[in-house]
Amino acid sequence: MVDWDDLRYVLAVRRGGSLNAAARALGVDKATVSRRIAAAEDALGVRLFDRRPEGYHVTPHGERVLSSIGQIEDTVASMVSDLSDARGDANGVVYLSVPQFFASRVLLPALPAFRARHPGIDLVVNASSSVVNVARREAEVGLRNVKPDQLSVTVKRVGRLAMALYASKAYLAKRGAPKTPAEIAQHELVGWENAFTYAAAFRWIDDSGARVAVRVNDAAVLCDAVAAHLGIAALPCILGEERAGLVRLETFGTSRDDIYAVAPGELRRSGRVRAVIELIAGVWRANAARLTGTD
Repeated sequence: MVDWDDLRYVLAVRRGGSLNAAARALGVDKATVSRRIAAAEDALGVRLFDRRPEGYHVTPHGERVLSSIGQIEDTVASMVSDLSDARGDANGVVYLSVPQFFASRVLLPALPAFRARHPGIDLVVNASSSVVNVARREAEVGLRNVKPDQLSVTVKRVGRLAMALYASKAYLAKRGAPKTPAEIAQHELVGWENAFTYAAAFRWIDDSGARVAVRVNDAAVLCDAVAAHLGIAALPCILGEERAGLVRLETFGTSRDDIYAVAPGELRRSGRVRAVIELIAGVWRANAARLTGTD
């Protein structure tokens, strides 16, 4: 039978590429690492590494073993995390998915104070507009502009986000400012990959027949596209109002949609997850005027 503890040494050598690197990572001497690797190979009856002058190289048998070790490591880590969540522990890593503009303009400035209050919580921030599946633990906390109806997630409304139509001054000087939906259809538009906008008040544009000449996958990039005079776009007001050279098309009004923080339902008792959701709600309140377009 292989000694489970020996497998830690196998994994450390793979990650470090050498006995010395593995020894440093594990806090032991090089001889100990060599001995434990040899013991694992003897127990398994196969060679896991080819010893070469430039370092240890994994054999095909070693790849199979390391794949299984990696799965075991992930399972144990998940078990420890789940038990921590069940106890309501307030320490550990939280994987957070938020749009890039929210991360850079609202969240990051608030993190020094949060870290001072919760030094045991480490954040991994996925600053992206891509929608991750929190029910499948692709993230532990995410933001949504539609309230999920899944029983498998926990939901908290954190505030409202305003969006309006914007164009650059240079674009409007050249093309003129549209006043009606029919006139919008005669302009160049910039939108998302699969639609013009996710704001409820402007979804009529998707059905207007207007041509969306440029499509992007992030709100901050969308703002950059408008600033580059590529056309009209629906932008979060926090971006449109704070970007020099952009003009809000007041004729078409402002969309204000509820935003929700969501997390896997099994984490509702997790102290660290609750702390991060309260962080988001708190910074949203503190920046409400900017986020709702009334600043």
